[in-house]
Amino acid sequence: MKRLFVPALMALAVLAACSQKGFEGSVDITPQPVADANFTAYKTWMFGREGQYPPTGLDHIDQPQFRVAAGKHFADEMTKLGYVNSTDNPDLVFLLHIASEQKWDEQKMDDVYKGYDMAWTQVTDEDIWNEGTIIIFAMDGKTGKQVWSSTAQARLQDFVGYEDRLERFNKVITKMLADFPPRVQ
Repeated sequence: MKRLFVPALMALAVLAACSQKGFEGSVDITPQPVADANFTAYKTWMFGREGQYPPTGLDHIDQPQFRVAAGKHFADEMTKLGYVNSTDNPDLVFLLHIASEQKWDEQKMDDVYKGYDMAWTQVTDEDIWNEGTIIIFAMDGKTGKQVWSSTAQARLQDFVGYEDRLERFNKVITKMLADFPPRVQ
């Protein structure tokens, strides 16, 4: 019995470690560069529609304090990439869209199962969640044509404090901009 217990315990620990992706592993990021975009001429950037934020329905993201802190982080990341923030005829204009959508376990919520009384189809708190999406668009400041975009999606976690939410948001922005072409000197 003892011989089976230790390997079984080790296998259980490995499975538990693999199944817990954590925040870092749960973010799906999809960069979408435009094939013919030439970044050699781009030196400056600005936010488009500054101060015009459509509400997301998430109080912590809709707070001006959160928006300002996240915008500062974005600006810092662009500086690291070699770009200068300028509102005077910028080469690039960035738009950030943030949305939240309620998702659910589609199999458990399927109408086909409504007439059956099966324990596994009982809906729990884990079967309904919010999924957040961030989309960054970069457009040529002169032509208005899109030259790059990136999308990030992740399951939002409840009961996370302001600082943790901001830190996670900023990590996602950093990961998204890691695929943005650095300025050519």
